[in-house]
Amino acid sequence: MPNSHSVRSASLARLLSSVSFIPLLAAGMSAPAKAQTTLELPGIVVEGATLEAPRSTPKRKPATAAAPAPTGAPEGQVQVAEEGVAEAEAASDQSAGIPAAHLGTAITVVTDEDLQRQQIRHAADALRSLPGVSVNRTGSPAGLTQVRIRGGEANHTLVLIDGIEANTASEGDFDFSNLLAEDIERIEVIRGPQSALYGSNAVTGVINIITKKGTGPLSVTARAEGGSFGTRGGAARVFGGNERVWGAATVQHERSDGFNLAPEGHLGEKDGYRISSISASAGAMLADDIRIDLNIRHSEKHFDRDDQNGLDTRKGLPLASDTLSRSQSSLLLMGTNLRWDMLGGNLTHVLKANRASTENRDLDLAFGAPLPFRNESESYRLAYQATYKFETPLLRHAVTGLVDRGHEAFDVRSSFGSSAARRNQTGLAAEWRGDVLNRVFLSASARHDENDTFENFTTWRSAVSIPISELGIRPHASIGTGVKVPTMFEQFGTTAAFIPNPNLVPEESMGWDAGVEFTFLRGRALVDVTYFNADLKNLIKTDFVICPGSDPSDPNPPQCATPINLVGKSRRQGIEIDAKVQLLPDVSIGLAYTYLDAVNSEGVREIRRPPHSLRAELNYQFHEGRGVLRASAIYNGEMADEVWGMRANLDDYWLVSVAGSYKLSEALEIYGRVENLLDEDYEEIFGFATPGVAAYAGLRWTFDYERPGNGLSMK
Repeated sequence: MPNSHSVRSASLARLLSSVSFIPLLAAGMSAPAKAQTTLELPGIVVEGATLEAPRSTPKRKPATAAAPAPTGAPEGQVQVAEEGVAEAEAASDQSAGIPAAHLGTAITVVTDEDLQRQQIRHAADALRSLPGVSVNRTGSPAGLTQVRIRGGEANHTLVLIDGIEANTASEGDFDFSNLLAEDIERIEVIRGPQSALYGSNAVTGVINIITKKGTGPLSVTARAEGGSFGTRGGAARVFGGNERVWGAATVQHERSDGFNLAPEGHLGEKDGYRISSISASAGAMLADDIRIDLNIRHSEKHFDRDDQNGLDTRKGLPLASDTLSRSQSSLLLMGTNLRWDMLGGNLTHVLKANRASTENRDLDLAFGAPLPFRNESESYRLAYQATYKFETPLLRHAVTGLVDRGHEAFDVRSSFGSSAARRNQTGLAAEWRGDVLNRVFLSASARHDENDTFENFTTWRSAVSIPISELGIRPHASIGTGVKVPTMFEQFGTTAAFIPNPNLVPEESMGWDAGVEFTFLRGRALVDVTYFNADLKNLIKTDFVICPGSDPSDPNPPQCATPINLVGKSRRQGIEIDAKVQLLPDVSIGLAYTYLDAVNSEGVREIRRPPHSLRAELNYQFHEGRGVLRASAIYNGEMADEVWGMRANLDDYWLVSVAGSYKLSEALEIYGRVENLLDEDYEEIFGFATPGVAAYAGLRWTFDYERPGNGLSMK
């Protein structure tokens, strides 16, 4: 039986025939305003890398008002970052955050503009091969999608969506296939241990996702597209607001006939999926200095899947085989923030209440008889924090205190039994940030967690950033500790061939990084080189033992999986390079490279973490900004994997994509993209097929309404 990837379209002409061509109905429509032609890289602000309550904006400044350049600011970077803060305050109802150049933490930010250029539909695709980041999924865009930072496990990365912890209480990680990207304003990838800020889960880093909010006149955007594998989808968003009240709502949907996830499947059946999401946010100024924000997000996913049941093998290792198994999952996130600024904004109180709920259902038909499975997890968190800002000779200070209370619960039911568990946690944290004459930026934080099921633990972190404008460099460094408590499923879960281990202890890590950011070409180019190193002890790994109740006379007794703590320290170290260059007003390039050395305490290379990864991008605007072209190439080096306790190797691969869009008018845009242009036959997880070359095209409409006088007109 030939590999499914060998039976693919032989030419782009045949490929593009799967896309419905969209006629240019709006020929001769008016051109939009000219694009900005600045040659400086834009400034970056960050919200998730500090406890400090970011600036709120109840009293806006004019959009043209820029903050004064700090003394000693590196040309084109720190100064631009400070201007970015002023612009963010003037143009957004969201908190502005901290300039990235003021933080010693290693950070990469993906903006809404980046997502639009790449035509990203699934948030995980925006993270592929960013510095220190690796992504794996079980073939389909709806399959389990895990993101790892700096060689850690998927549940070592904390995921925040509008400040709500989205990691499941059951497995401790976040399945990124549940996150569509239409309403995302910014993704902050914050690398290094962050438990001193966020507690458990933030061992290797934090992915902080901020969604778009309502501002300006009532507006509506809509998108519709279709393409390969019978994929069709769309989104609609309505938003608007002023300085006193604002709101936004987004609906997204994607469905596909899919492709066969079994690389040597004998049935040749397609594994389709559908994903839907609805999100909404609203806020209001209850008084000049009191602000409330509300956020809610619900996503639903249904997908067909194939199983590694041992019927098909490669070199003795099981592949995914054709089955009629299917799964569904739902995610609900809700959160509210109440903020009160006092003393002219120097004292800020924030009260937060969040809830996250995940439900996964599965019907396993790999062995004929249906085996149903349901896993529900829920978490609540209530927090109060206060930030006080003050100045002393030579220093500006920001001191933040935090107290939070968390509750987690999970409930698993399967054909093999059921289990449920609850646990609580209370955390106390404090952070100090100092600014020495706008020359040296320091931070230090500590957190103590009280747990009702584990021993209590204390974590800490410090960082420094030193912009040296005379040399165009910015040395930065950070060091800290991280803790990850065992997942509730590892301790109490129930399923076929799995034995929980209630005696597991938390994983503990200490990590540090140091690097230098270079700014040159009058602020048009930036290169950051960072070395990182971390040791992890009590690493939780899967072991295989003889299943309880097995026949002692059986020469090949069945094996069951069980989690254990490894003895000794596991090591992660490597180098991250991040570069951006604005070559011309309309041409920019980006480059990211990561070298990773990740081994466990037994000296065995960790799975699904490539030692070498690379990402290169080229962006080009033309026709006064009406047209945008983008090409990208992602390299994923050879890496190890594991199936049923047996090791496997995954070949390296390149993913090349091109995307383009053109604004026919201010209200109408046509776009298209081709993914996996080289038609690479690759695997991210051993035994699961991935999509070949694919093309998509669509239209985007934008309607902005305003009321001049008593009339209603469209801009």
